[in-house]
Amino acid sequence: MNLQQLRYATEIEKTGSITKAAKGLYMGQPNLSKSIKDLEQELGITIFERTTKGVKPTRMGLEFLSYAHNILNQVDELESLYKPQSEKDFSFSISVPRATYLTAAFTDFLKEYAGTGPIDVHFREASSMTAIQDVATGSSQVGIIRSENIHEQYFLNFLANLHLEYKLIWEFQMCLLMSKNHPLASCNEIVYHMLDGYTEIAHGDFQVPSLTAADLSESAKNTGNRRRICIYERGSQYDLLKRLPGTYMWVSPIPPAILTENNLVLKECAVGAWSKDFFITRKGHHFTDEERAFLATVRRFTEHNPFQAKKAEESSW
Repeated sequence: MNLQQLRYATEIEKTGSITKAAKGLYMGQPNLSKSIKDLEQELGITIFERTTKGVKPTRMGLEFLSYAHNILNQVDELESLYKPQSEKDFSFSISVPRATYLTAAFTDFLKEYAGTGPIDVHFREASSMTAIQDVATGSSQVGIIRSENIHEQYFLNFLANLHLEYKLIWEFQMCLLMSKNHPLASCNEIVYHMLDGYTEIAHGDFQVPSLTAADLSESAKNTGNRRRICIYERGSQYDLLKRLPGTYMWVSPIPPAILTENNLVLKECAVGAWSKDFFITRKGHHFTDEERAFLATVRRFTEHNPFQAKKAEESSW
């Protein structure tokens, strides 16, 4: 028995549903059910019984939950007493890919939740490999990584080797970002060969782990271009798109309001790579209120998108 299992049990009691509790804890329902079953076997009692309306505590379960609440309250009091003052303030650290929708979500999150008191926030834009290392070493509490579908299995294996957990945020098709004045901006759909002679603006620190020859060939076919400028800072990328004629970028979907503000457009392209963004944590990570709020904000930015294949089911968050 551990504190995490106590928190799981009290969350189920609060919601009256394993499904709702799993959603609130940002974990899968099967994992939550297994954890409670293991706890019941260890204690030798049944904590919850199923009903037509969900679950409710048994008589012995109520007794156990009373003790669980007392223990958790005492733990919270101890943490409050002995944590450094900075840890009691608004604290949040995350490593993410360079994605406009994430920056927009982060901005809205801060406006809504940061308040007026002391804050300690770290928002790092980095390659997926760097974000993984940040979370594994504790440099960031949580992270988001991006993987093209052809690279997905490598990343997932790498996460497993570092004992990191992941949840799908959404799957989408990469699209072309360009100025409204770009010669191709009026086209309904852009075929890949139409990009010949135009200049691609690319992130300068993109890292893909070791790939097979077949993967490298497929990647080269979809993203190769004769003219490319690698940039490391987001502001420079947008400035080039707006001021350097004939430039474009491969990007994840961007909120319409931001496109309008920057006089930019998104265009479909048949060979745009299908990609996924994953939320990653260390195994057994306990979500803070700030992290839950940020994830809820991110979810709002991924809804109702024409370039999207699917987003995470609510029960898997």
